[in-house]
Amino acid sequence: MADVGILSSPFFTNVVLPFLLIFVLVYAILDKSKILGEKKDINAIVALVFALTTVALPSAFGAVDIIIKIIPIVAVIVVILLAFMLTYGFIGGTKEGILSDPWHVFFAIIVGLALLAAVLWATGLLGYIIKQSWASQALQTFLMIASVIAVIAIVTSGGKPPKSSS
Repeated sequence: MADVGILSSPFFTNVVLPFLLIFVLVYAILDKSKILGEKKDINAIVALVFALTTVALPSAFGAVDIIIKIIPIVAVIVVILLAFMLTYGFIGGTKEGILSDPWHVFFAIIVGLALLAAVLWATGLLGYIIKQSWASQALQTFLMIASVIAVIAIVTSGGKPPKSSS
C-alpha cells in the first residue's frame, strides 16, 4: 500500500483527527441543545477545551486510543445503515410509498437479511459458517420456519391485494 504522506503520520491520526472529531461533536451538541445559550463563540470555546483536553492530556484510560479504535467500527456501521436505507428506499420504503404496511415490514426483513448476508460474506464469516456441520440442518430449519410464517401471513391477510387510495 502506498504511503499517503501526512494522512498516514501518527500526528495526524493520533492528534488532528481525534481533535476535530471531539471539537465538532461537542460544538454540535452544545449548539443544538442551547445548554450554554445562543452564543456560538462560547460553544466554540467549550468545544475547543474539550477537544484539546482529550488529545493533549494523557488520560488514565487512553481516550484517544479508544476513539481511534472505535472510529472504523462506527464507520462500518454507518455504511451498513446507509446501504440498508438506500436499498429499502429503492423499494418504496417511505411512508408515502407504493407499498402497504405489511409489505414494508416484509421487504425490510428481506433487505436486512440480505445485508446481513453481505456483511457476513465481506468479513469472511459466511464461508466459515457454511463449513460448519450444523449449518445445513440450521438452514433447512430456518427455511421451514420462514415458509410456515409466510403461509400464515398470507392466510391471515386473506390474500387480498392492498386497496388503492385513488
